[in-house]
Amino acid sequence: MDPRTTQELCRHNTWANTATLEIAARLTPEQFQRDLGGSFASVQATLTHIMWAEWLWLERWAGGSPTDVFRPQDFPSVPVLGSRWGQIQAAQKRFVESLTSEAIQQVARYVNLKGKTWEYPLWRQVYHVVNHSSYHRGQVAHQLRQLGIAPRTTDFLNFCDEVG
Repeated sequence: MDPRTTQELCRHNTWANTATLEIAARLTPEQFQRDLGGSFASVQATLTHIMWAEWLWLERWAGGSPTDVFRPQDFPSVPVLGSRWGQIQAAQKRFVESLTSEAIQQVARYVNLKGKTWEYPLWRQVYHVVNHSSYHRGQVAHQLRQLGIAPRTTDFLNFCDEVG
């Protein structure tokens, strides 16, 4: 994978995250926090998980292996969550835009939350982050439907049509 493709994937991911947050902002606080079942109980918990994972990988790419996990209750509303996520997305953009063809092929090592060491080429890790976020945005879309809110389509080609 080349840096330009990586940048495009991350631009789509940020666009899709932002679109999802815009729809989630329509929820009442009770709806945002309501336990709906699933991997993560609420829209709040699922969005917090996506945001946390994007932060976690940024920290790993900087050479760290953090063990912190973001708690949904620390992000009681979409504006609070969105503010923190905006900072993470800006850092992610700076990182991805700094990558060279050589750097993206380099193997990056990290220690996961269970203390196990893993290593993969950086491009695979970036691809994983985007795929992980997409997977969980699909769960948010389902949760929004359970709450009577139509989710926004965040497919890649919709992004291309809208953003160019």
